[in-house]
Amino acid sequence: DAVRADVFINCPIAKHHVTTGLTLGMKNLMGVIGGDRSVMHAGFGDKIADLNLARPSQLTVLDATRILRAHGPSGGSLLDVARPGVVVAGTNVVAVDAYATRFFGARPEQLPYLVRAAQRGLGPIDLDKVRLREEAL
Repeated sequence: DAVRADVFINCPIAKHHVTTGLTLGMKNLMGVIGGDRSVMHAGFGDKIADLNLARPSQLTVLDATRILRAHGPSGGSLLDVARPGVVVAGTNVVAVDAYATRFFGARPEQLPYLVRAAQRGLGPIDLDKVRLREEAL
């Protein structure tokens, strides 16, 4: 369905992931491939970038209203939950993910898949090169 869709809107929930560091928009695409995804765990940076090259998101709406900051995706507890109370939206999934690293006290350069995506031309991780607008709701 994701491949055939005219418009692909990616709606991830921001959370920690023990293997990739974070699950944001780019990694969220793993959900559309189905099957045994355990083979994806080696060389994650390139594979996540490949997935996003194969099926780009036209819009990413990242839910960071409540996030899992540690022990994800399956071992977290309520002590690991924070409430930034933010929704991040953008037309470039790499820029959205780069922006969202701040909610985890991280920087985009710390996530190999974001670095690899930027190197492959999928989008910027240097937020000084992105036009940002923050709106209070």
